[in-house]
Amino acid sequence: MKKRLVALLAGLLTVLSMGFGLAQFSDVPAGHWAKEAVESLAAKGIIVGFPDGTYRGNENLTRYQAALFIYRLLQQIQEELKAKGTSPTMEALSAEDLEALKNAVQELAAELAALGVRVSALEDSAATKEDIARLEAAIEELKKPVGEPGMDQAALKDLADRVEAASVAADTALAQAQQLAEQLQALSQDVAGLQTQVEANAEAIQALNELAALLNQDVLALQDRVTNLEKLVSGGQELPDLAQFATKEDVAAVQEFAAALRSDLVGLSEKVTKLEGQVAELNKVRYSISGSLSATYGTATATGQDFDIDRLFPGNAVSSGADQQDYGGNPYRKRVAQRRGDFGQTFTGGSANLTFGVKVAEPGQQGVNVSEASVTLYADTFPSISLNLESATLKGNVDGQPFSVVYSESNSKFFFNDYLFANNKDDDEAVSRRGVVATLSATKFPLAPEVTVVAGQATDNGNPAGSQPFGAATADYFGIRTALKPLEGITLGLNYVRAEGIRYGVGADLSASVGPVKLTGVFDTTKPWGQPVSDLFDSTLSDWAYYVKGEAVLGPLTLSANYRAIDPDYEDGVAGLSANYAYYYFGVGGNGTAPYAPDNRGFGVDAKVNLGLLEGLEVRGYYENAHDYNGVKLNANGGYQQQAYGVGATLKLFRGFALNPYWNQLFFSNSAEGDTRGSASYGIANYNYSYYIYNIQDSRYSSSLGVKLTHDAKAQNALIPGLGLTVGYQVFADSSGAYNLQDLVAYATYDLKLGPLSLSPYVRYHSFKDTNPGGPDVYGDPQSIASGRTTYDYTTLKYGVKVATDPLAIPLKPSLEGVYAARSTDITRAPGGSPYTGNNDPKETYWRVGLALNEFLAPGASVKVGYARYRGENVANPDGAPFTSVNRGFGDFSLSATTDRLFTYPGEVQFPWNLTATGNVRSGGVDGIYVEAKYYDFTVAYLDAVLLDGANNVLSYGRAFKVSYDLKF
Repeated sequence: MKKRLVALLAGLLTVLSMGFGLAQFSDVPAGHWAKEAVESLAAKGIIVGFPDGTYRGNENLTRYQAALFIYRLLQQIQEELKAKGTSPTMEALSAEDLEALKNAVQELAAELAALGVRVSALEDSAATKEDIARLEAAIEELKKPVGEPGMDQAALKDLADRVEAASVAADTALAQAQQLAEQLQALSQDVAGLQTQVEANAEAIQALNELAALLNQDVLALQDRVTNLEKLVSGGQELPDLAQFATKEDVAAVQEFAAALRSDLVGLSEKVTKLEGQVAELNKVRYSISGSLSATYGTATATGQDFDIDRLFPGNAVSSGADQQDYGGNPYRKRVAQRRGDFGQTFTGGSANLTFGVKVAEPGQQGVNVSEASVTLYADTFPSISLNLESATLKGNVDGQPFSVVYSESNSKFFFNDYLFANNKDDDEAVSRRGVVATLSATKFPLAPEVTVVAGQATDNGNPAGSQPFGAATADYFGIRTALKPLEGITLGLNYVRAEGIRYGVGADLSASVGPVKLTGVFDTTKPWGQPVSDLFDSTLSDWAYYVKGEAVLGPLTLSANYRAIDPDYEDGVAGLSANYAYYYFGVGGNGTAPYAPDNRGFGVDAKVNLGLLEGLEVRGYYENAHDYNGVKLNANGGYQQQAYGVGATLKLFRGFALNPYWNQLFFSNSAEGDTRGSASYGIANYNYSYYIYNIQDSRYSSSLGVKLTHDAKAQNALIPGLGLTVGYQVFADSSGAYNLQDLVAYATYDLKLGPLSLSPYVRYHSFKDTNPGGPDVYGDPQSIASGRTTYDYTTLKYGVKVATDPLAIPLKPSLEGVYAARSTDITRAPGGSPYTGNNDPKETYWRVGLALNEFLAPGASVKVGYARYRGENVANPDGAPFTSVNRGFGDFSLSATTDRLFTYPGEVQFPWNLTATGNVRSGGVDGIYVEAKYYDFTVAYLDAVLLDGANNVLSYGRAFKVSYDLKF
């Protein structure tokens, strides 16, 4: 009934809330969504609030209050009729409003009957002396001083709230009962008068009148019974049928207790208020302690050569992980786990860190104020104990302007712009930096400058001088950056940097966003230490890096353009003193996150437009023109001018299908006279400008023509949900400009869930063919191989499946996993001198099975065991000649449908015909068993593995054991 009454009253609110003065309630705050309505109803007398001046809008609506609202509504209508002979309120009421009003009165009648039953129950059960004794005990508990043992502040507050509620209810219950009788009597009279005055609603008013009369009879009966209760409570003469009630003395005692209760409540309220103040004071400053403790024990050894086991068990606990390569070559070429050995390790060690923190909830806004501070201590616990200050942080404000100071012992991070002091992503610590970064946002100063100051000492971790950003073993560094905001949406950065005794420089950067246009730009210039400052602004005497890039979004059209010039000395971040660029992955340049590679000058434009054809059409186009930094089209180092342009589109067809056609042209200036399409890499850009990566969008930066059809497995309207499908055909130009290189690829993936069972099969087919016969190859072609064939003709079939279960709802909650993958490459024609000449077709197979007990003996404990096997025949081996087996792989592509190989060289990451012609072809395998047990953060891992040659002879036997514990608190 409450919901219907609330709905009725809300419906009448618009009619009743016009043209009246407003009453105020202390608990209806300004801006509250119902403030105007509440005050309008109060002004009309429909609601009057409580004696303490509150409205209590969050409390439940009682039946008494509903009856009052209806009575006052009808009284309002009657007054309007008496005054003007008409009722604007009544005229504004719809037939639905009248029907709702009638139903509300009828339900009030039913509720009143139920109320009579409750009053009868009240008459039949009065408070006994035992009840009063219990009340006395509760009062005595309240009188105890706050803070005695066993007294909880939350319990005290809860008890105070309950007592207050009980007191208010006791004070108002009798008055409400008396008022109800009077109001319902008046309701009957007003409904009768309303019937005669509003003929248009005679039938509805008649029904209200009849119901009100019935209510009036019930009220009269109820009033008599309430009167008897009043006499009893006030000490009047007892009625014969109430002999079982408590005596007058009992009632008097209850009244005394009520008085004492109110007194105690006052005292308790004062104590609670005091405690609240103390808690608020304590909360102004909060202290915290957190930390971690880790300890490991174990070793990984091999009887022969080192080899990896990441291919067998991805994510195992005894892996050496990804890091710089551990054999030959550039020391900063970062290798993924499969290209590293996993044996020859000692795990034994331990460390701990402890962080002390303090936060101020409401720091001041005048002078210097601290809002947060923390200090982290780090300790090595094996083989000897050493304690260091790892980091410290201080935050606050100066006259309301925020500042921060951060100290790091070994990995201080900061970023000025893309090419200068970019050290925020040096997660592998190519350069260790002990230093401080301080920042102040001076919002009260003109142009709202944000000033950042960095200072410290950098160490290149023992690598050869010149191979690292600072170019020497150690260097003290300093930098200051000021970012100004001259206009809304515009930020201008001014920078000064120096590495003591090595290099110094300045820079500026701009970021602007005005409407649909975004503009970014950088200009950096640095030079070796000791040369005059004036040389910084001569590009022939210092190293410059600059670019400007703009983008505009004009409805469905997006345009972008750039111009850049990056000096070759910015390679690996040397000229920019930036450690972010001091590493690189296989086949990828060393410019890190910088937008343009070093030794690069040129410009580019890009555009795309979205049209509403079918389910969506996006058309793309680009043009790039670049050469080396000095503008030389052909130089001694093999640099070329590169021009690339093309178009592509994605047309969303239906049911998750999309079509992607594209066309590209690539030119290299490989002669002094003019441009010739193609290059030694057959129409593929792989220089520092913009390089091609197989499966890049629209096959950009190549001379190619192609089309792809795809089906999105995750599309909402997918034809077959979970099915991913790609079929593509493209042709590439060779050095003659003819499209002789044909590339066909088709692959499909599928994810299926059947109860607790998950299935993920895939299949891939890839065919590449050079239709130019070239010359005689090793298979006896009558033409000469001297024409320079560098491509392979081959087909690859790769397939695999992963089968897994969710933890089963049986003891130990076991789950199962199985993986199988295989690929076979048939090479029909290879370049002269290739290791793949003759019948050396590569093959790979891999499978793994595993069982996990996800609740082993106790909650939080788990055990898993797995066995895996890998075999490779005639595959490229990354370790080179000294090894006679496939001792290391590359990448985990065993479940990938987007590349040909399982674990060896990436190959088509660069271009599809790359089978690593200069690599070493090896055969062999790896077998292993792995066991891991965990109990929360305690882990025990054991591995047995064997490295085999192509004849399954054992070359090396490896074993690893590791116990580790990590505790965070």
